[in-house]
Amino acid sequence: MPPGYAPRVLRWVVRGLLLVALSFANLNDIWSPDVIPNALFSWTVIREGNVDYDEFTDRLDVPPQERIGVLMDLGIPRDTYFFRACGPRTTRQTAFLVLTKSPRSPGGPPPPGPEDHVCSIFPPGIGILALPVLAPFVLARVPPLDITTLVRAGHLAAAIIEALATLLLWSVLRRFTSARWALALALLYFLGTSVRTVASQALWQHSGVHLAVAGALWLVMEERAITLWRDFLAGVALGLGTVVRQTTAIVGAGVALGRPRGLAALVVGAVLGVIPLLAYDAIAFGDPFEQGYGGKPFDTPLATGLYGLLLSPSRGLLVYEPYLVAALAALVLAWRAGGGAVASRLRGLSIAWLATLALYATYAEWWGGRVFGPRFLDDQAPILFVALAWGIGRGLLARRAAHLLFWVAAGWSLVLFQAAAFVYDQRWDTEPVNVNFAPQRLFDWGDPQWLAVLRALPAGGARVLVALVLSAALVALLIRLEGVRMRASPA
Repeated sequence: MPPGYAPRVLRWVVRGLLLVALSFANLNDIWSPDVIPNALFSWTVIREGNVDYDEFTDRLDVPPQERIGVLMDLGIPRDTYFFRACGPRTTRQTAFLVLTKSPRSPGGPPPPGPEDHVCSIFPPGIGILALPVLAPFVLARVPPLDITTLVRAGHLAAAIIEALATLLLWSVLRRFTSARWALALALLYFLGTSVRTVASQALWQHSGVHLAVAGALWLVMEERAITLWRDFLAGVALGLGTVVRQTTAIVGAGVALGRPRGLAALVVGAVLGVIPLLAYDAIAFGDPFEQGYGGKPFDTPLATGLYGLLLSPSRGLLVYEPYLVAALAALVLAWRAGGGAVASRLRGLSIAWLATLALYATYAEWWGGRVFGPRFLDDQAPILFVALAWGIGRGLLARRAAHLLFWVAAGWSLVLFQAAAFVYDQRWDTEPVNVNFAPQRLFDWGDPQWLAVLRALPAGGARVLVALVLSAALVALLIRLEGVRMRASPA
């Protein structure tokens, strides 16, 4: 074991534990029904040895008013929007008509018929990643329809996955800038994006995407020569990320564009990484190339989607995270930088970021459902933060005015996301109308989502105050520990 190896490992473990604690320090349960099938994946795989959710569902004739508040006692309604029919094509009753009580998203598959097996519409990646965390709950015979267990155990799994992603990203940031800047950017990533309000809070897919993307960046974002073995492993990471969310494949294309020499190794790795998704689709749907979402429409006018994703008052990336203008400037700088392995990779990743932006801009539900902030675009946050660190290392914020503007903008984001971490509860998204059925509300500057969250802070009372003190203490402890290390080893 090399000298100093154990202290370095311990340092990263402590960092990770503090980040996991920070995910819980907001003392607020932030979740949605989307996370239920992702958590139940462990129960069905371990207890039943299959991927269907039949054992968790109820009859079709349960009145909707009886489902509220006692959903898990009755079983999950088969027509819930996150379920679809599955099994061999010849046995599925997809033509069965039912008066659906749970509205389904545009282009989604129809609800299962009475003789159908029931599967999740979501890809299995995040459920697979959560297996090591949730397996002990399954083996301890915790009831699978205990909503508290599903939410809290899923929260723990998401927090651990996101902490691992943050640690990998932190390591990459340190390659391009000082230890102090790397710490500041790692905390800004965790606290000033959707990480604390979405990705680390419940078992959505975002933490898994962040882990895959951060892992790939850790492997290939260096100025030194990158071996084909690293390109291969980056391909595996992004292929596995595609098992979590299919759009991760776009990042793989961006990494490949940045280094054509490693294209073959990256493609081979990506193909191997995506095999679990193909195997799951073959088992669940009888076709390795069918995916659970159905034929989702991409018919939003591009200009509308771009404005919504970037500048709308209740979903705009540059409204919630205006400091990322500096990251976009760094990507432009990469195109002007000429040679250099990292600059070349960033050029490819900038194309991937723009392609993802255009894809989601045309998606029928570009706003990402009932959620706080720019959920979809924050899947790409690790790319922008690496670009930001690289740009800072090249003097992007060297001027005092640029430095000051950056931190003023970052301060705005930190305030918004901490407020949401403490009090966000989806009421703005559903009252007086549900934004999923009235998305025009997302463009209303007179009543933005973030303002409703800020106004809700006083109503949080003592809980918010305790959460604020606890969160500040954890951040202060992390900064203190890092400060001690920086003084002990200035390099």
